Amino acid sequence: MPLDLKLDSNKIFHKVFEGTKPGYNGLQVDTFLDIVIKDYEAIEKYVVETDQTIDNLTKSNKLLKTRLSMVEAQKVVLEEKLKNISDNENASLSNLELLKRISSLENALFKAGINPSAIK
Repeated sequence: MPLDLKLDSNKIFHKVFEGTKPGYNGLQVDTFLDIVIKDYEAIEKYVVETDQTIDNLTKSNKLLKTRLSMVEAQKVVLEEKLKNISDNENASLSNLELLKRISSLENALFKAGINPSAIK
């Protein structure tokens, strides 16, 4: 939220009040101080909102870090399981080769006029 301040240090420093005898116009000083008070209230509100946002973001960050740790732990477990699967890659390939060979033998039997499912 951008601050909508009516004053800055330069305006405050160079503020000139019209003088009346025997001093400053009290209404002008009061009006000026009301503006200063509103600016300070706006700053206080901004600081409180910013602190709340920081707290919320800190909590979210902590939660996300916890979730990340859990996901990383699960990743390690799954990688270990995949490692075991990849060790069986040769067995999977040999099984595939056996299935292809069985299929080609069944086709050869069909061409020879023999039903392979009838063979016991």
